[in-house]
Amino acid sequence: MSMNSCSNTNKEIEKELLPLIRVYKDGTIERLMSSSIVPPSLQDPQTGVSSKDIVISNNNPSLSARIFLPKSHHNHKFPILLYFHAGAFCVESPFSFFCHRYLNLLVSESNIIAVSIDYRLLPQHPLPAAYEDGWTSLQWVASHTSNDPNSSIEKEQWLQDYGDFNKVYIGGDVNGANLAHNLAMRAGTETLPNNLKILGALLCCPFFWGSKPIGSEPVEEHENSLAIKVWNFVYPNAKGGIDNPMVNPCAIGAPSLATPGCSKILLTITDKDEFRDRDVLYYESVKESGWQGQLELFEAGDEEHGFQIFKPETDGAKQFIKRLASFLV
Repeated sequence: MSMNSCSNTNKEIEKELLPLIRVYKDGTIERLMSSSIVPPSLQDPQTGVSSKDIVISNNNPSLSARIFLPKSHHNHKFPILLYFHAGAFCVESPFSFFCHRYLNLLVSESNIIAVSIDYRLLPQHPLPAAYEDGWTSLQWVASHTSNDPNSSIEKEQWLQDYGDFNKVYIGGDVNGANLAHNLAMRAGTETLPNNLKILGALLCCPFFWGSKPIGSEPVEEHENSLAIKVWNFVYPNAKGGIDNPMVNPCAIGAPSLATPGCSKILLTITDKDEFRDRDVLYYESVKESGWQGQLELFEAGDEEHGFQIFKPETDGAKQFIKRLASFLV
């Protein structure tokens, strides 16, 4: 539930993570940074992309998504992108304005099918819930390659008709990129249904952090950084805290970065992003790990984190989306 802040002035706050979310003792939740919910559309007026809302699983937990199909889809097979939105694991959804607009533009530019996952959010569902939803959705995509008539999985017609299952990508922005990285790591050690292989991982400014400051990260304020507050809020029981390998893949004792279960990775960074130095360290660590895949780094220059989602009309955002499209082939 989302409520206007002015109506909650007399209510008692249980916990909050500013500027993102506030939880009241009566159970009311204020998602302070969520954009408005928008419906799917058959042939978006700007891009011609069609979208619809689908159910991936009715089991406990249930899991839904919004799927996007490019305009020129007749007699074509398209790469498939399993996408995870930004929002610090506690705000936004595939059905919110910013995410919907961004996926329309990316699908139009890339000529891909995108499946944007409505993974579970805080505060009701602390991590690892979102990671489990990511794995469930990846298994669901893989299940489309089976011809078993007794399968209990309900298949999506757009994927069946237009999806190229030799070109499956996973990706996301910020915490969604963190989720995609962790999915790639899991796919390196666990087999997907019908032995589906992930072609690539698209990691846009991924949310990585650690207990000791590196690079230009401020030393004195490090322990009170928003990144640590977010992680402690979304995964309070994480073993090792902020040095858990799921948020600090370069931590001592973390699994080898030579094992992602995909063939190529594109990592994007921006100069004004707080995670920039972490992401560069991740890039260097993967490069030095002995991983046999193709690793690419795209530096978007003097931009804020999430600029391509919030200001897609700018020249920088258009160039960014074109660069993603050149990877998703």
